[in-house]
Order: sequence, then structure tokens, then C-alpha cells
Amino acid sequence: MIGPGPFPGVRSPLRSVVWLIRVVIGIAVLIALLALLAAVPGLSLLALGYMVAAEGDVARTGRLRSAFPLLPIATRTGMILVMVGVFMIPIWLLSTLAAARGVIVASSPIAPGPQRTLLTILQIGFFLHLAAAIACGGRLGHFFRPIRNVKRLASGMKDGSWQMAVNRWSDWLMHTFRPLFHLVVAVKAVVGAVIWLFVPTVLLAVGTQPHEHPDGPALISLLGGLLLIPVASWLPLLQAHQAATGRFTAIFEVRTVRRIIARVPLHWALATILLYTSAVPLYLTKVRLPAADAVWLLTPLFVLLIYPTRIMFGWVYARGLRKDRPAAWLLRWPVRILMVPILAVYAGLLFMTPLISEAGRAAMFENHAFLLPIP
Repeated sequence: MIGPGPFPGVRSPLRSVVWLIRVVIGIAVLIALLALLAAVPGLSLLALGYMVAAEGDVARTGRLRSAFPLLPIATRTGMILVMVGVFMIPIWLLSTLAAARGVIVASSPIAPGPQRTLLTILQIGFFLHLAAAIACGGRLGHFFRPIRNVKRLASGMKDGSWQMAVNRWSDWLMHTFRPLFHLVVAVKAVVGAVIWLFVPTVLLAVGTQPHEHPDGPALISLLGGLLLIPVASWLPLLQAHQAATGRFTAIFEVRTVRRIIARVPLHWALATILLYTSAVPLYLTKVRLPAADAVWLLTPLFVLLIYPTRIMFGWVYARGLRKDRPAAWLLRWPVRILMVPILAVYAGLLFMTPLISEAGRAAMFENHAFLLPIP
């Protein structure tokens, strides 16, 4: 198994601790991978596509473990990176010692020591060992069994089993990454969200420009804010519905989303509050726009705040589908009434973003809760 596998259980505490460490490493590498994709122009759609696809998997299955489809790859990659780093420590120490020795030799009659030779031997030996460990699969045990790795590689290359394993894992990796599929998923999500958000955001932006008669633009912005309230309440679940079904037109099926909200109003309200509470701090990154080569410093924050909320809405969607009747009237309507001013506050904050952002009115159209996870 390439990933961390099932949880060993409390009866195996040592294995459980190792499993937990591998999962933490895998999630960290996964966040870094998505952040790297988001920071590269043209690949940010892929980062969004992976998150939306994970949201769709959770929405279809109702299982939170479906939230990290790339976790097996990230876990193994993270373990390889950690072990490579561990084996680089003695090389770094010996290299530092050799450099210090070289400075002393250059300024004194002391004979050169064997540090340079030992460093070269160590570099070649560790390179071959790490290459063999990774070629055997890159599991933790492979990095501590150099002789077994060599024997296994020699045997596998002789009978062809190693080539077959490489082809099998290559096919699995391509099936998991599926860049074209995730690109299509992202494009559907972005286009659908833009269609929903365009009119309310344009109307909301009218009042941000100075006018001789401000009453008219103010009323237009107020209308945009009022239209944004139902859009902001439906769109997160509509994107989850679109991701779960795979149909672009699913993002316009408001009736389905309203039924889900009626069945799980409290879960929907908590997820919505979490979503917009997480999205608002991202607008603070636009107070001063980062340089193009510094975007990667902020994309991990965007992924960390956006990814969990998408998973949450996928889970809410799945939970709502499993229920066959609406919640009690005394629960539904108070929650809906309470959410109106909360969503109105979000619309008001969105209206104020041009006042604090170096991007001006363009910041209002970069809705990170639904669009690209980039500053």
C-alpha cells in the first residue's frame, strides 16, 4: 500500500503513532503541493480542481477520509523527503568540517586531512543507497536495509517484476492525478460561480465609485448586496452538488440545495459561518498586493483556509441527502433568519474591500470562497 493505510487501533500504540506521523507528513506535503500549484500561473486551476474533486468525493460518499485523494502520494513523498533530509545531515556536517579544514590548511603548514575523500565517498554511497531505497518503493524500512534493497532490485530486474511494478504504479499515479479531469472540474466550478456572482458583484461595485448624485449608486449597491445574500447561502452547496454529480448544469439546481438546507439547517449554518469567517482574512492579503515572485508565500494560507471549508460542505451535502425529511420548523426558520444578517455582514465586508485593497474594485471579483485559491 502506497499510503498510510488503515488506522492500526489503540491496541497497537507504536504502530498508531507511526501511522499518525505519516498522515501528518502526508497532509503537510499535500498542502505544500496544492500551494505550489496555486502559485504557478496556469496551474492554479489544477489546485482548485483537486479541492473541488475532493469535495465531490466527500459529497458522494459521506466519508471524510475521501477528502484527501492525493494523500497516499503525498504521504509516500513526504516520507521520502524526510528520509533524504535525515541522510543529508551527516553529509552537511562533514562538508562543513571539510570546508573549515580547508581554510586552516590554506593558511598554515598543516597537512590536508581525509575529510574531502570521506565526503566524496559518503556522497556517492548515500546517493546510491537513497536511489535504491526509492526504487524499491520508498517505504520507511527501505532506508535502513541497503543490502536487501540491492538484492531486491537485482532480482526484480532479472525476472521483470520490478519493471512491472514501475508500470503498475505509474498507471496508478496517472489515474490519481488526472490533470485533465481536475482541470475540467475547476473550469466548471469557476464558470458556474462567476455566473452566479457576476450580477450581484457588479451591482455592489457601483457604489464604490464617487458620483455627483450618490443616492442612485447607493441604492444599486444595496440591491447588489441583497442579491448576494441568497447567492452566498446557496452557492457553496451548489458547487458541492456540481462536483458530486459531475454535471455543469447542476450548479443551477437551487431546489436540491434548498431541500438539503431544510434537512440540515444547523450543519449548513455552521459550515457557512466557517466558510466566510475563513474567507474574510484572505482579503487582508490584498491590502498590499504581493510581488509576482512572492505569491507562493501566501498560497499555503489560502489552501489551509479554503480546503477544509470545501470538505465541510461536501459532508453537509452528503448528510442532507441521507435524510428523507426536513428538520423541525422551529429549527429551520430561526436558523434562516439568523443567517440573513450574517450573510449581509459578509456582503458589506465585500463592499468595503476596495477601500482597503491595492487592487481596488477588482478585489471584489476575486471571491476566494468560490474561485481560485490565489492572492
